[in-house]
Amino acid sequence: MSTLPTSRTEATGTKFSLAAMQRARALSQLAVRRIASAVRPGMTQRQACHLATATLQKLEIERNWHPVIVRFGEDTLKTFREESDPARVLGERDIFFIDIGPVWDGHEGDAGDSFVVGDDARMAACAEAARTLWHEVAARWRADRLSGQALYAFAAERAQAMGWRLNLDIKGHRVCDFPHAIYQAGRLGDFGLCPATGLWILEIQIAHPALPFGAFYEDLLIADDAARAAAGGAATEQLFSYGTLQLQSVQMATFGRLLAGRLDQLPGYRLERLAIRDPAVVATSGKSHHPIVMPTGRAEDGVDGAVFAITPAELALSDAYEVEDYRRERVRLASGLEAWAYVDARGQPR
Repeated sequence: MSTLPTSRTEATGTKFSLAAMQRARALSQLAVRRIASAVRPGMTQRQACHLATATLQKLEIERNWHPVIVRFGEDTLKTFREESDPARVLGERDIFFIDIGPVWDGHEGDAGDSFVVGDDARMAACAEAARTLWHEVAARWRADRLSGQALYAFAAERAQAMGWRLNLDIKGHRVCDFPHAIYQAGRLGDFGLCPATGLWILEIQIAHPALPFGAFYEDLLIADDAARAAAGGAATEQLFSYGTLQLQSVQMATFGRLLAGRLDQLPGYRLERLAIRDPAVVATSGKSHHPIVMPTGRAEDGVDGAVFAITPAELALSDAYEVEDYRRERVRLASGLEAWAYVDARGQPR
């Protein structure tokens, strides 16, 4: 059982906001996907960590509350505090994981996921098993309100049943408004009470039973995650897209879900092409040039696209996806609906 009262282990600061925690979470997940999309075979772990740091800086983090970690191959078996080999090279058929802890708006994000290059089915199964196990444990927490100790006991049982070894040296931890260290004590797996929503990171690290590799996945425990209620609620923002945000692959990489949209038109604008210099964005969209719109003031001009209803947190993810040549502007569509659209920002004050 926890040796400290709940009031201390789950305390928050005066600036704490559950919506801000959800935004930090969403931006952290976006950062992980962007980093992963730019990691390539032949890269060393040192180079991958530098790439991750540069990606986070482009996303305008305030700071990192824990060091950036990217681990390849056998190093995926190591725990957080074990040192990686900076010269280890990612192979053509390999597995890697990313673990980041950035701070946005004074709130701590923490995200980690595993990825596979090449066609090794065993590695792909390991990465997917870590995600599956995480979601099973999180679903058990939502349904049965188990303690942190009981959650990790359940995780160990399920990992064994699935054919993997759970690393019980990794047991999750607190997050909060920065720095969480002044509010928390102990690990999630040692917490004898049911963890509160939006305050705990559930970590899952598994290993192949015979081969020298493993996988890692972590995320914030949110009680009503399926409905995205903790994000500040419903899909209250309208976003007009005439370009790559209409692609399903980009939607999944940016929002983690597919968007339901309807056709509309942006009057008084014309369409041009923009060369994209950010390799992470190119990797996400698969395109080196994206469309961009410029105002003409002529009623006969118009750009076709689709409008999507998204949450405020997803709007922040959309901002992070677009490069600096775009700026988000309020527009009126041909249907009469007011929406956000990304227009040409070149030569305009930001």
